[in-house]
Amino acid sequence: MHISSISLSKQLHVSQQSASRYLIELVEKGYLERRLAQGGQVVTIMNKGIAILRKEFSEYGLIFGAQEKIEMRGILETGLGEGGYYISKKGYMEQFEKKLGWRPFEGTFNLRLNEDEVPKIEAMKAAEGIPIEGFEQEGRTFGKAWLFKCILINGSKKVEECAVISPKRTHYKRVIEIISPTYLRDKFEAKDGDSFVLQIDLGDV
Repeated sequence: MHISSISLSKQLHVSQQSASRYLIELVEKGYLERRLAQGGQVVTIMNKGIAILRKEFSEYGLIFGAQEKIEMRGILETGLGEGGYYISKKGYMEQFEKKLGWRPFEGTFNLRLNEDEVPKIEAMKAAEGIPIEGFEQEGRTFGKAWLFKCILINGSKKVEECAVISPKRTHYKRVIEIISPTYLRDKFEAKDGDSFVLQIDLGDV
């Protein structure tokens, strides 16, 4: 497009000098190509810039619910054992069986995601999910959580009876915890470091 620094500065609500500096910085980073022309410059978005814009568009679409399904990729890692302790509680198990139609194995299957998958976690948390109510047991309070049905895939093997459990309170930032009636490590003959694809349903539950 053809644009002058004055026009760009007005659109961005910054000074003309700042607008020129922004353009120069984007050119230096390889996002834009710029050549001077009469009355301003002709600016072209390069492939690197297009890739960034597509990424931003995809992330906003995810966060604001434009998709009903998302796909994540993660690496299997051994958890701290907390998942198995919590989901084994009667107050959770009864709700799992009622809302999922199956009783989970007493342990979680943990996948660590790459940093660029974090917006997908936020998109999942922004969706409705299947609510699991908190309760009191053994003098302790156990918090609320949400379930999202999913399919877990590794190569030619897949398990369709799975759900991501998203606790209201968690110290995990990039780890997804999965429950299933199947002992997933045995099913996949999996070990820490193995890669998995997770297809999560964000639609009606």
